Amino acid sequence: MGIVCVVGNGSAGELLCDLPVIETGSFAEISCPDAVIIAGQDSRIRVNSALAVIVDENYGGELPQGVQLVTCGISPKNTVSVTSRTEDKLTLALNRSLKTLGGVAEPMEIPVPVKKGFAEYDLMAEFAARLLIQ
Repeated sequence: MGIVCVVGNGSAGELLCDLPVIETGSFAEISCPDAVIIAGQDSRIRVNSALAVIVDENYGGELPQGVQLVTCGISPKNTVSVTSRTEDKLTLALNRSLKTLGGVAEPMEIPVPVKKGFAEYDLMAEFAARLLIQ
């Protein structure tokens, strides 16, 4: 089973409470091939090995080399995007295949309920992390 590491600001870790989650401040150095890292906008990460790093499309930190990168945002150029929204539901899209712990997740769309108090990035990061560690 994989582990999720949430670095910096954001509330995605609260959405993943049924999974092994480590939350840490604004800096982390990670060497864990089964880890999924969710990087907050204010975070700095040094990734030696990981399954994937999830970032907001506007992430301002240094991006890791040689590690699967999952970008989240409104553009379909991102790995995960929002394709539609209503007051109580978002439809999230996985726009390209991802290597997961169990194999490969293929492109898909899935409706998810809007959870009060959580940013869209948190919901996209939760979606991506769950796909990656399955």
